[in-house]
Amino acid sequence: MTRDSFSLAVRNIASQGDTDVFPFPVENRVFHDMPDDVVDVLQDKIHRHFATWIQTRAPVNESTLAMVGYTGFRWVTQIDPLWNAYLLGLVLEMAPSIETHRVPREKEVAFSYRFEPDPETGRLFAEDGYASFRDRSRELAEQHPYVVTADIADFYSRVYHHSVENALMRLRLGNDLHSRVMDILKSFSSGVSYGVPVGGPAARILTELVLTSTDKLLLSDGMVFCRYADDYHIFAATHEDAYGQLISLSDKLFRNEGLPLQKSKSRVMTSAEFLHTAALVGQDGEDDEGHPETREFLRLSLRYDQYSATAAEDYDLLKTQVSQFDIVGMLAREVAKSRVHTALTRRLVRAVNFVDESLQGAAVETLVKNLDVLAPVLPSVLRALAELTPRLEQSVRESVRTELIDRVRAGSHIMKVDLNRAYAVRVLAQEYSEEAEQLLTQIFEAASPDFIKRDVVVAMANWSAEHWLRDKKTRYAHLGSWVKRAFIISSYRLGDEGQHWRRAVRGQWDEFDMLVAEWAAARVPQGLGLDL
Repeated sequence: MTRDSFSLAVRNIASQGDTDVFPFPVENRVFHDMPDDVVDVLQDKIHRHFATWIQTRAPVNESTLAMVGYTGFRWVTQIDPLWNAYLLGLVLEMAPSIETHRVPREKEVAFSYRFEPDPETGRLFAEDGYASFRDRSRELAEQHPYVVTADIADFYSRVYHHSVENALMRLRLGNDLHSRVMDILKSFSSGVSYGVPVGGPAARILTELVLTSTDKLLLSDGMVFCRYADDYHIFAATHEDAYGQLISLSDKLFRNEGLPLQKSKSRVMTSAEFLHTAALVGQDGEDDEGHPETREFLRLSLRYDQYSATAAEDYDLLKTQVSQFDIVGMLAREVAKSRVHTALTRRLVRAVNFVDESLQGAAVETLVKNLDVLAPVLPSVLRALAELTPRLEQSVRESVRTELIDRVRAGSHIMKVDLNRAYAVRVLAQEYSEEAEQLLTQIFEAASPDFIKRDVVVAMANWSAEHWLRDKKTRYAHLGSWVKRAFIISSYRLGDEGQHWRRAVRGQWDEFDMLVAEWAAARVPQGLGLDL
């Protein structure tokens, strides 16, 4: 196991986040500010003493529902930050072998998550994967009269652990990394033998390896197809051939991997129909109505790393590119519909960060007044609000705060989803108010998951709510590990009292807890925020 793999894992998490689903934990800031120290813990502590750590400090995870569309849900999981970095490091050590084992890129079959790491930025995958998939699909559709489209139902949550383990063993790496990966996966699967955490790069690399066997089987049968993650496009000369290929794909996936296709998305169509549809849809398969401005906007990259050495220049460039579009007008058109185009709306919401400051207040008002219609992209909306509201006028900030507090207190259906409520806490944490403190206290006292309670503690620390922290720290022994770490950080707001408390509980800490304390000691007393 090389140190470089753990370093790349830490860099990736620090710059890209641990998942694309949950709010980023405060520990990610420790990864960013103290990467070498985190790598020391990963390699010198967990890796060298894995058997002890997996037994005495077993990986903790939180699972919850995330909305899909207006009435659908999927099960998502956030792993303890340290164990997430360790798992990713293990997978990155194997990733070059996994990439070599996959169908070669030049065959233009599997386009998703091709391993192309950049240690400087922390990026792991080639960035043109989906665009290349769409281009290749159009090219093949122009050469074949019929096209099959299909995807796997609930892919990540249905992947069998034995499929992952067998695929890793076929790499013949000559070490025990695969068994460690399986020990970690099994530790948070609640006793079942299937499912990998949704939203993180480790799961993406592992599931690509699992699907490689099916890719090779389909190629050996002479099937003409291409794939992006769990989405398949198959190309055939006749309707009968196309239907037979769909049957063959279904049989191989279910017989060998236990993976069923999603019935509602399996279609056989003419190439003309496919090409017409492909010209109008985004990555999530939704029609963008063929509007020229929409299609052009969807091609715009909104990637921005605030920690990059060229962050200021990148931000100015993005502002210039975004200014060419009527973001506020496009957003208003979307929320006027009964159902928004999720891919487009998610990008519009992200783009609000880069529009002229004079327009951001109006955009935020539009978002806040239309939370129900924006339900399928609500985490994206709330992330944007958390970034935007601190720099907007007081009246706009109050409007945002009042709306969210009222929604949570009233038990709004969109706030019954823990993930949405977690993002709402992030927004409310941006500015102190008595009403926000009362609501966050109620949320903490309720049966909230630890990823919400953790953020409440950090919010109280940012607000210097010493009375609250003193009261709650007496329960420290009964809290989950994520909330305990938040209390370690917040204790630096309590001066001498916090110092005495840390001495009393320090014996319960592991090496990463001590690192978190060291980070907080350098940051909190200086009055620096904790970046919720």
